[in-house]
Amino acid sequence: MALKTSSQIKKVLSAIANVLLALLVIVGIFVVISLFPIKDNYKLLAVTSGSMEPAIGVGSLVVIKPASNYQVGDIITFKKDNTTSSKETTTHRVQSINEDNGVKVYTTKGDANNVADSQKVNENQIVGKYRFGIALLGYLLKYLKTLPGLILIIVIPATVIIYEEVKKIAKEAKEMRAKNKLSKTPKKEKK
Repeated sequence: MALKTSSQIKKVLSAIANVLLALLVIVGIFVVISLFPIKDNYKLLAVTSGSMEPAIGVGSLVVIKPASNYQVGDIITFKKDNTTSSKETTTHRVQSINEDNGVKVYTTKGDANNVADSQKVNENQIVGKYRFGIALLGYLLKYLKTLPGLILIIVIPATVIIYEEVKKIAKEAKEMRAKNKLSKTPKKEKK
């Protein structure tokens, strides 16, 4: 069935806009919650290299959550020991687990790499275990962490919600004025 009237087209476009707005709000809430410094909270990260392909592609959004135990074959995210930024992380697969003075030490390797990572990972460097990833959504996450992205995820949805509420209030106020006007008109008395 083809759309015949402009009002039907407007309804479809409005529905699409509402779905996109809802998705933006949901993603925004999930991103904000992941930023809270809550113990064992989920973390959202964007993959910027191809070292884990084909399991995790460049630009994927990965969801990481701390675990009590890590096994060989698990994909983990860890902070590098010698980085200047505490936010710089790597996501690789655990190849082996050894103990060094009573501390677990993990050997990791990217699936696309030919050799294991030269630096061993201590337990205190592990951010969490890979739970799942969504292809290409990492690009969106990186964008949302910029000022234009922040505006997109917070300011625009808030503006749309406020605008819609103001429209509803104005409509209700107009209806109330019309009712008041009707009730104030003098009624003719019957003789």
